[in-house]
Amino acid sequence: MNERKVMKKYEIILFDADNTLLDFDADMDAAFEETYYTAGLAAHKPYSKELLQSYYAINESWWRKFEQGKCTKPELYGGRFQEYITLHGFSCDAGELNERYFINLAKGGRLLPGAMELVKSLAPHYRMYIVTNGNASSQEQRLQRCGLMDYITDFYVSEAVGAAKPDIRYFRHVFNQIDEPDKTKYLLAGDSLTSDILGAQNAGIDSIWYNPGALPNVLLKSATYEVRNLDGIKKILLKT
Repeated sequence: MNERKVMKKYEIILFDADNTLLDFDADMDAAFEETYYTAGLAAHKPYSKELLQSYYAINESWWRKFEQGKCTKPELYGGRFQEYITLHGFSCDAGELNERYFINLAKGGRLLPGAMELVKSLAPHYRMYIVTNGNASSQEQRLQRCGLMDYITDFYVSEAVGAAKPDIRYFRHVFNQIDEPDKTKYLLAGDSLTSDILGAQNAGIDSIWYNPGALPNVLLKSATYEVRNLDGIKKILLKT
């Protein structure tokens, strides 16, 4: 695990949102379960954790396709639910299911343990921004609910930008909005190798891989730093 001391002066921290600061798994669990019941699916097949895990797997595969440029965002949104409906033999509309899901997801905004403390501790020393993939409306509502925006300068949601991490076009938009061309001043912290760390590498900025599960690195290059917990990010950035 790499928690070596910072050898340069960063000024701007780009934080991923989901599963870095926000507890996306908890929000998604709650949103999917409410969607399942309100859409009437439980009348055909009782809700279970196995049905949730099935959606997890399908959703993850569609996001990987999107990150690799193999599908558009609308194709992702509709495709994941159509695949789920087909797999389990439901007779409902994928578009309607997707709309219900986003309405329910927007009710979330749970934080990971230590996220608020981390952001508060960094606020006097850095400008911080949220860089996140996802649905613009639900992401904005979750960010406003979570309480972090008292310390975050701004946020950039891929759907509103028109490109997503790890696409360099997404980061060009972020850099233009922040209006700081010096890439040595940036550091991105996130949990995803394929969107956050690869995105930082594509953009030419340093990164911290938040890797609580001790997953293996499958990229050609490693992140600049790697930590197992959020406190590790604070130790690096505050040199404690």
